[in-house]
Amino acid sequence: MVASTISQQADINYMPDHDKYLARSKRRQETEELAMHLPEGFPTQLSGDLVWDARTIADRYDWNYQLSTGDISEIDGALRYFQCM
Repeated sequence: MVASTISQQADINYMPDHDKYLARSKRRQETEELAMHLPEGFPTQLSGDLVWDARTIADRYDWNYQLSTGDISEIDGALRYFQCM
């Protein structure tokens, strides 16, 4: 007779739980033979204009968004609607 295992969905909630993640990672490393290399054809390093890292992203993008008069009116209308609920 052949033994079989039943796959289960990972215990992952909407809100991330770092302790569960660490426990799951440790358990998988101990019980599974996980691949330690990239699949055939995957690049080992990304490059190009769209690639960023934590040291340079703040310098590459203007994170300020200027709201137009229409944007502000839409936000005010939505706020008034929800305040009346």
